Amino acid sequence: MSLRPIKISFDALSGVDGSARFSFGETCTALASVSGPIAARLAAEHPARATVEVHVRPLSSVPGTTEKHLGTAFKGIVERTCVLGQTPRTLIQVVVQALSRPTNALIAAEINACSLALVNAGSVPMRGVVCAVSVGVRRSGSRMDLVLDPEDEEASGGGGCFAFLFGVDRLRAESDLPPSKMIWTNYRAGVGETFSSTQLAQAEELASKGAAQVWIKMKGSLRQSLFAGDGGQIET
Repeated sequence: MSLRPIKISFDALSGVDGSARFSFGETCTALASVSGPIAARLAAEHPARATVEVHVRPLSSVPGTTEKHLGTAFKGIVERTCVLGQTPRTLIQVVVQALSRPTNALIAAEINACSLALVNAGSVPMRGVVCAVSVGVRRSGSRMDLVLDPEDEEASGGGGCFAFLFGVDRLRAESDLPPSKMIWTNYRAGVGETFSSTQLAQAEELASKGAAQVWIKMKGSLRQSLFAGDGGQIET
């Protein structure tokens, strides 16, 4: 049970408050940027909290239905991650750029890039950090096996992405993992297949272990970036 090598870099993009690039292996990469809190359009203002906008861009062509659906999902994740009540009537804008072909692993990479970009910005109070991984279902005869961070999703029997919010617990030792809870998933069965609540629970448990690995890598990358400066790449 292991993830592909993780690469994290803080690209210091111009014109934004924070940015980050996240990769699973060599074939799954996403880039995210955060701007805000900035002035919101009058129609978008909320009197009690900041407004969140998330724009997802595909590897090529223009955003379609899939990207709009992901944008809505990511918006919900950001809203659960950030403390929006401290900056009412403002806008937090997140832009996510896919740098690889669409897979569940890419969705996980996009979520992780968003989390790191928010941390890199440091301008939005956060309840914790969201870490995501994908879980696939591989058929071998009559047997169905769960696979963490699968590379060959086209040959799988279903699966999806799981996102976990890792909070801050100061009562724990620094080396321990903070408490976490699943806040989003798009897990589904393959064509012509079904899954039980037991399999879903097993997939969530496997994903939580993978997300913990991502959290550890993120923590290490943020520490290293303090010494390397933005723009440095961390590979683990």
